[in-house]
Amino acid sequence: MTIPNDDSTPEQPTGGNVPPAPDAGGAVPPVPPAPPASPVPPAAPVEQTPPTQAPGYPSAAASGGFPAYSAAPSAPAPAAPTEPPSQITIAFWLYIAAAVLSVISGIVTAISVSANRDTILQQITDSLAKSQTNGAKLDPNTLTDAAITFGIVWAVVTLIFWALVFVLFAVFMRRGRNWARIVLTVLTVISLLNLGGLYFIGGVQVIAAIVATILIWLKPASQYFAAVKASRAPRA
Repeated sequence: MTIPNDDSTPEQPTGGNVPPAPDAGGAVPPVPPAPPASPVPPAAPVEQTPPTQAPGYPSAAASGGFPAYSAAPSAPAPAAPTEPPSQITIAFWLYIAAAVLSVISGIVTAISVSANRDTILQQITDSLAKSQTNGAKLDPNTLTDAAITFGIVWAVVTLIFWALVFVLFAVFMRRGRNWARIVLTVLTVISLLNLGGLYFIGGVQVIAAIVATILIWLKPASQYFAAVKASRAPRA
């Protein structure tokens, strides 16, 4: 005999969380509570690393060594003085005056030698009479003319040469070249050796050169030469 299904019996659900069926006594066992969900920790803030190199420079890894650094800019060279001090200008014109006086002194010397021909002839004649010529007859007039010509040429060439040298080195001295100052000093000292044989114009020439040499060694002039040298020195 078939027993019909009892509609009072509840069907068991087929879902995920199935509650336990009541036992024969009708009591329902307690359902354990679900464990609370663990809280999700907040994401840690991303720490931004500052750049370790300046933009535009290759990194150490890319270059295979230490990072390249640009060299520190060199200090600018001091500007050269635009104008020499007044005492340099005065010394320059004194050297120019000494050069002009040197040329005038050469002309005066040539004229003086020609005017003293008789005196020179007498001196050569007396010298030939006292010396032994081994029978050779020397014409005193020929020797006198040769001596006068040589004296004139020597005086003119020498004094013109000195004039050109003074002008040349005076120009470089005015531009602040210390070596030109040294050369002018040496030339002035040498000119003192011939002071006794010079005429009045030659003496004035030497005095002008001495005054100019003293001026270029005073303190303002020395500072000018040092400033020009510093402006021409190479910089690292």
